[in-house]
Amino acid sequence: MGFLSLVGNSFGCSASGERLVSAARDGDLQEARALLEYNPRLARYSTFGGRNSPLHYAAAQGHHEIVSLLLESGVEINLRNYRGQTALMQACQYGHWEVVQTLMLFNANVSILLAVHSDSFYCLDM
Repeated sequence: MGFLSLVGNSFGCSASGERLVSAARDGDLQEARALLEYNPRLARYSTFGGRNSPLHYAAAQGHHEIVSLLLESGVEINLRNYRGQTALMQACQYGHWEVVQTLMLFNANVSILLAVHSDSFYCLDM
């Protein structure tokens, strides 16, 4: 058995995961949906070194439909990135209120936000 046959799936997952990250960041709902239909586990993908997940990118850019799609695919809603931020924190930071509402509908942990940021009351007082 050759080297590529042993690691081929991880390369494929990595490439598909990076495509999902790009789709989440760029707001390409059709691409994100197609990738998740192909492999629902991609919703849990993180960029190299666990820096950010597709959920973090979608939340930071305000792509609420992709946020919903990822959450419906089983992504961990309170996952923290390399800076300790959740998607809810990033949505608040960048003023994406529709994403904040979506995350709250899916039961994002608001107490994490309140414990970390002193201006969270402003964010949550929509």
